[in-house]
Amino acid sequence: RSSCSRQQQQQTTKKKKKLHRKKTHQGLIRYIRRRQVTMTSKRKSNMLSLLALLPTTSAFYVPGVRPLTFSEGDEVPLKVNSMTSIKTQLPKDYYRLPFCQPSGGPKMASENLGEFLTGNKIQSSPYTLNMLRDKYCQVLCQVIPDETEAELLTYHINNGYHNNWIIDNLPSASLGLNDSGQKQKHYAGGFPIGFTDTSTEEAYVYNHVNIVVDFHQYNPSQDGFRIVSFAVEPMSVEH
Repeated sequence: RSSCSRQQQQQTTKKKKKLHRKKTHQGLIRYIRRRQVTMTSKRKSNMLSLLALLPTTSAFYVPGVRPLTFSEGDEVPLKVNSMTSIKTQLPKDYYRLPFCQPSGGPKMASENLGEFLTGNKIQSSPYTLNMLRDKYCQVLCQVIPDETEAELLTYHINNGYHNNWIIDNLPSASLGLNDSGQKQKHYAGGFPIGFTDTSTEEAYVYNHVNIVVDFHQYNPSQDGFRIVSFAVEPMSVEH
């Protein structure tokens, strides 16, 4: 009898422990659920208070991101950036070479630390463009380089330096001939400042350019046009 009673007591104790564990587990689940509900309600109230504290503001465009709108005859500024080369990986100032300069000298289009750290140096140019006004055979300037300037031009041409022009924050594409003799646009790396004749190994500078600007009228009911792309076709002409 004593052994049976002990076994019954042990079984009763085990059942009580199991029931206690179940109750404890259920109580913990209820506590966690209540805690989650409380935290969620607090978060909602904090979000509502934060939204109530936020002032109303008007939207704006980041400078240089919004495209400019031009009317017929408006001047379209053309800017020049640093020259680049995939051979040297060293950007050079555009006016380092004897190129035509604007009256009064070139002016910086923007001066910020990030521009200089990335090797960019955007400056004004002497080129005058006007919306919806075609121009042909416009003489920009006439420069006769001396011996030092000629050597400097030859060095940059042989190292594959390219011009990087900008209109309304759009980089210029290069318009040239492919292997089949057809015109083709290249949208990376600007356009070369010259070329080297493989037969004579003489360097030639591109002293003429054709500038082709593509635009569209974004709102037909208004007199406004926006630049969508532009390309430069460089040429070397003997005078």
